[in-house]
Amino acid sequence: MGAQAPDITERYQVMLGLPELPPEPAETGGGEAAESAKIARSDVDKLRAHLRRCATLPGGVARSDKVRIVMRIALTPDGRLASPPALIEASASTKGPALMQAASKALQDCQPYAMLPRDKYREWRVLDLSFTPADFNG
Repeated sequence: MGAQAPDITERYQVMLGLPELPPEPAETGGGEAAESAKIARSDVDKLRAHLRRCATLPGGVARSDKVRIVMRIALTPDGRLASPPALIEASASTKGPALMQAASKALQDCQPYAMLPRDKYREWRVLDLSFTPADFNG
């Protein structure tokens, strides 16, 4: 039997799929996803209000359009993106790509997210944020 070809991630030295997460702080221990701590609603509201201030509705998309996307962000303890935002869900719409690009730009431009409580980093280090046209200025 011949040698098995290396895994594609090894062969091309790239990670496929979800963004690499920042290392967990030492004080949190091993940390398991099963410990599903929830981020406080008030913290999410502060984050969304911050994003709304610098997120601009893309041209060709109306506030009344029925389009929704979900972006996953991985954050560092200082509230900066650890990797580019990743699209994980989108409604079928020709306006989805424009909304995704605008959301990605807003997530990049609006950092750092200093309003997130540093002592609860483990709870918000990875967030899935939904966006509709109503989440943008314009």
